[in-house]
Amino acid sequence: MEHIRIVRSGIILLFVLLFSAKLVDGQSLSSPLASFAEQTSYPVFAGKDFIYYFCGTNGQQSGSLKATSSGMLVTFAWDKYNPVSGTFSFFTNETGTSSTLSALDNGCYRVSFRDNGVDYLFRAWIMNGWIEVTAGISESNCQFLKLHGSATGSNYVYYDLSSAQPVTINPDYKYIWYSDNVSAATVQNPVINNPPTKNSVYRLEITDRAGCMQSSQVTYESIVTRAKFSWKANQELSPQFTIPEAPLEVKFTNESENGDPDKFEWFFYKEKSVIEAEGSVGGKVDSILTKIYDVSPSYIYENSGKYKVKLVSAKQSVGFTCRDTMYLKDYIVIDTSLVQVAPAFTPNGDGVNDILVIRTRSLQSLDFQVFNRWGRIVHKFSKSGYVPADSELAAWDGKVNGKLATPGVYFYVVDAVGRDGERRRKKGFVQMIW
Repeated sequence: MEHIRIVRSGIILLFVLLFSAKLVDGQSLSSPLASFAEQTSYPVFAGKDFIYYFCGTNGQQSGSLKATSSGMLVTFAWDKYNPVSGTFSFFTNETGTSSTLSALDNGCYRVSFRDNGVDYLFRAWIMNGWIEVTAGISESNCQFLKLHGSATGSNYVYYDLSSAQPVTINPDYKYIWYSDNVSAATVQNPVINNPPTKNSVYRLEITDRAGCMQSSQVTYESIVTRAKFSWKANQELSPQFTIPEAPLEVKFTNESENGDPDKFEWFFYKEKSVIEAEGSVGGKVDSILTKIYDVSPSYIYENSGKYKVKLVSAKQSVGFTCRDTMYLKDYIVIDTSLVQVAPAFTPNGDGVNDILVIRTRSLQSLDFQVFNRWGRIVHKFSKSGYVPADSELAAWDGKVNGKLATPGVYFYVVDAVGRDGERRRKKGFVQMIW
C-alpha cells in the first residue's frame, strides 16, 4: 500500500490507496499533481478506484497519471474506459521503469504491465475541474441590498464499470462573500442589512469539493446615508460652574456619511419641562422649537433648561430618497439663574479682590444698586437683555465720581429676572476694606 498526503482547504487528509492488485516492491499508479483525491462508490462494481481532480479553466486538460514498476524495465499498456460500450479500449503504451501520462481528459484510465513474472492492473479516474463565477446585485434599497452569486463548472461524473451506470458527484460549492477583505456572508445569495454608506466592492469566492476556486466581484454604489453630528458650547466653564449658562451659543458639526449637502434637516426641540407641560393637558403637542437646514449650524439657546436635537440626513438617487435620523443621546443642559454678591472687597490696587463682583448665571435682566450709610446710591447697573459678559460692567470698583469711597459698610439691592423665568431678589451688606 502507498500513502499519499493531499491538502484540501488547509486540512491534511491521509488516504490509503487500495488497489485491485497486490503491490509488491513499489508497483503503483498515482497522481502526484492532483488537487484532491477520493474513492469511487460504484453502484454495482465490487472494486474501488481513486478519482483524481485537477483544477484549471473550462476546456483545459490538466490530468496526469504515473505508473511505476519495481525498477524493472517493463511495458506499460494504457487503456481508457468507454462509457458507451462499457469496455476499455487501447490508449497508448510505453516502455520504462515508469510511465507518466499528461494532459488527460476526463475518464477512467487503466494500466497493466508484467513485472518479475507478475501481472499488475491499476485503474484511476481523472476529473478536470473548473468554475466560472458571476457576482451581482439583484436588489438595492434604503434598508438592504441583495447579492446574487452563481457558478457553472465541471460535471463530475464517473461510471459503474459493470453496468455503465453514471454516478454524478455533487460539486458541493462553498460560497464566501468578502467586503474589504472581510468575510461578509457564506451563503449564495445573502441579504446585507444596513448597507454601507460608501461605494463598496463585494467579492465572491466559490470553491468546489476538489478545492477548485474562482472569484468574481461587483461594486455596490451606495444610495444610503448615516446621520451623525457632534456639538460644542461656545462658552468657557469654571471649576465652580460646570454647566453652561444662558444665553448659550452651540456649534453643531455635521458628521453624516453620504448625505446630500442640500437635504439636511435639523430639529431643535423645546425645553423638556415645556413639552411635558403641553403634553399634560392633552391634545397634540408641538415639540419643535425651530428647524434649520444648514449643513453645520450654530444655534443660540436663550433660556435655561434641557434640550434635545435631531438631525435628518437624506441621500437622493434614481427612484429613492433614503433618510437616516440621529437624536442627541443626552440633553443639552443650560444652568438655572443665580445671583451672588461678595460680602467684602478691598479696592487697594493690589490686584486681589479689588472690585465688588456680582456673580450671575442665566439672567434675562439685572438691576444692581449699592447705597452708603445715608441711603445715597454710590453704584448702579441696570440692563435688560443681560448676557454673561455684562457681569464685568455690573461690578463696582469702589469709586464714586472717580474717587475711592470711604471704607465701611454698604448696602446693596439686587432685582433680577432669570432666563428660567425665576425672579431673583437679594438684599444685604458688603464691607469695603482698604
